[in-house]
Amino acid sequence: MKRTVFFSLFIALVLVLSACGNSAGGSGSGGDASLDGEFVTVLTGGSSGVYFPLGGAMAKIYQEMGANANSQSTAASAANITTLNQGDAEIAFSMGDAAEDGYNGIDSFEEQGAQENIRSVASLYPNFLQIVASAESGIKTVEDLAGKNIAVGAPASGTEISAKRVLEAYGMSYDDINEDFLSFAEGVEGIKNGTVDAVVISSGLPNAGVLELQTTNDIVVVEISEEVVLEMQQDYPSFFPATVPADVYELDADVPTIGVNNVLLTHKDVSEDVVYALTKGFFDNLDTLKNTHNAASDIDINNALKNLPAPLHPGAKKYFDEQGITE
Repeated sequence: MKRTVFFSLFIALVLVLSACGNSAGGSGSGGDASLDGEFVTVLTGGSSGVYFPLGGAMAKIYQEMGANANSQSTAASAANITTLNQGDAEIAFSMGDAAEDGYNGIDSFEEQGAQENIRSVASLYPNFLQIVASAESGIKTVEDLAGKNIAVGAPASGTEISAKRVLEAYGMSYDDINEDFLSFAEGVEGIKNGTVDAVVISSGLPNAGVLELQTTNDIVVVEISEEVVLEMQQDYPSFFPATVPADVYELDADVPTIGVNNVLLTHKDVSEDVVYALTKGFFDNLDTLKNTHNAASDIDINNALKNLPAPLHPGAKKYFDEQGITE
């Protein structure tokens, strides 16, 4: 009888210790990556963009980790930043320069003020600023844009802000050009119709609209020199020198330009444990995301801490520390 009681107590003790170990230890050498019972909203962008399918895939990953997760289509970067700042979502996509502007409360965020609650999770894949002109326009340099009809992007969009900054870097402004506040698609259509001489585009490579334009028009991609980009980087740290390879659009040579990363953001009031789990879930399932959209093929964990637009969240830092990733 005593042996039976002792054995029962021993088994109960083992079960208790095992349960304690499971609740404290998480997976492997890392922390607890469970999202059991957590509500997670992933802010994406329009249904035709890259953010939308990637966000949907992320929501499914987080559901499998135990979260009550959903993805939400939005107007993208600026809307995502203000929503996060208000604490109304847990994780979101954004362009790095838009997030940097939001955190500092400048340009399109000047009226709203600094969105100081946002925090960085990771840098993802790059966008490339592409000033695409018709060959017949005679435009070959940024200075050649003077007096021409230029589609600079939708008003207050990341593309439009970048267009103004490039002009400023070359000692120019909207006073020197005939600016049209048109989307990528509208700008490309304008070149086809002869009403637009050049369009400013911020996207991955290749851009579908530019490829379509090439079927009817000879094009030029205007150089933004590395020297100029490095000077701009002093004021806009999210910018970095990049290159449009010649073979992307069958150009005569590679074209230097501005690169800016797409980023994942959260806000300061999301707990360290939750952001750790969100970050780990994202990078542990990178193959799934790459199969969702080709843009994700450029995501590299070794670049995750480069050109971050806002302070890194402690939960993300914990994950990257475990992986040996440093700035």
